[in-house]
Amino acid sequence: MGFNTTANTITITAQLTKAGRERLLEESNSILSHFIIGDSDANYQTNKNLSTGLIPTNSGDLGEAGGSNNNIAEGISVKNKVYLSDTTLTRKATEAGSFQLRGEVVSLGETTVSGSNLTFLTIDKTQTIEEKTNYFKSLDLPLTNARKSLFTSTLADNGGWLDTAFSGLNSDTVLMAIIDNADYGELIDGKSIKGVLPIATGFTTGGTVTGITTHTFYSTFISSGQFAKTALDRKYEDESVYTQGLFNGGVNVAYIVSDDIQRPNSETGKTWSTGYDTFKPFSNQNKELIRMITVPNNNVTADNVIGIAYLDKGIIAFTNPTFVTGVTSAFNFTGDTDTTTISNNVNHSYMTGSSFNVVTDSIINNLVQNVVCVAGRGEFYRTTNDTWVQGDDVRISEIAISDISGEILAVGKPDRHIVKKKNDFVIFDVQIII
Repeated sequence: MGFNTTANTITITAQLTKAGRERLLEESNSILSHFIIGDSDANYQTNKNLSTGLIPTNSGDLGEAGGSNNNIAEGISVKNKVYLSDTTLTRKATEAGSFQLRGEVVSLGETTVSGSNLTFLTIDKTQTIEEKTNYFKSLDLPLTNARKSLFTSTLADNGGWLDTAFSGLNSDTVLMAIIDNADYGELIDGKSIKGVLPIATGFTTGGTVTGITTHTFYSTFISSGQFAKTALDRKYEDESVYTQGLFNGGVNVAYIVSDDIQRPNSETGKTWSTGYDTFKPFSNQNKELIRMITVPNNNVTADNVIGIAYLDKGIIAFTNPTFVTGVTSAFNFTGDTDTTTISNNVNHSYMTGSSFNVVTDSIINNLVQNVVCVAGRGEFYRTTNDTWVQGDDVRISEIAISDISGEILAVGKPDRHIVKKKNDFVIFDVQIII
């Protein structure tokens, strides 16, 4: 069988110059109106093109606090410009529609967090002279009598949570598992959290831990009937009406469950691991959703939420007593090297080994402007490069976005030489992250 030929479209990520950043703040993104093509990295005295990964960069990638850098220094220019046509012009207008902004979700991949990057803190709301008690407010857990009373009444009687999967969230003691902010992006994917933690199970008469067992937990969303499973596949946090009611909005959360506490619908044949770390987990893999209330006539049993994952804070707050007391007690267990406990400089505890960990996927949302630059047939086949002679095919190694006057506002480079013959038609899709 045959295949249709693909369009010759090159996608390039450009970095804003200092002038570009300043002018975008002061003016508008419509100033990115023209483009210039360069071949400053081409030596036409050799017949070899620079292949993938060999084009010199314009700046490093390291940003503040270990993040990424999208800036570019002053003084960057296109030293060798490619002529638009048979004239001495080197600048062409970008395509109509290049001023539109769009959101772009970027997956940062999977990270396994353990050791000093996964710290633990137990907080107690009755300890009103402890500074750590402030965290109950950070997590928006019940503190006032009005909110606590909702957990002593049923959903039908008073809109309460007593007979729901949330019944255990009004706990006086909470175990916080804190993921270092270097290990996740803007938001942790609330569909794909998995963790393994030690739970103390054996004690001497004096209370010394003599053994531990491993408990595994997962994250998922609430079965609210609001969204099709295909829509849930595309979400990163729980947006159900129950979350809105519990927190009055303003939080990005998913919910933590564990087979070791209660299997889905209390059925032995079901597991919260179903659909974990798969594509389209809810629609294709039947990932389990949390059943909010018991409906005996439909053989539905309310599930047990054991904690909340705060996806932008990188915190998992466990409210289930087995996890709260079991993990805290396991810190003192000396029979296993992985549970050897150290305190960091803010008195958070962490385990030295890697057997106990949390696995997450995370994302960032970028605001992107796609500037479309068309190098048509009969265009950009001659150059100011002093090594070029008539008959050489132009080797493009950079593209600059300018304003109407020619001031360079952004520069991007492909990963290799892009060869442009006179009769070639090349589209450059230049992405600028605002």
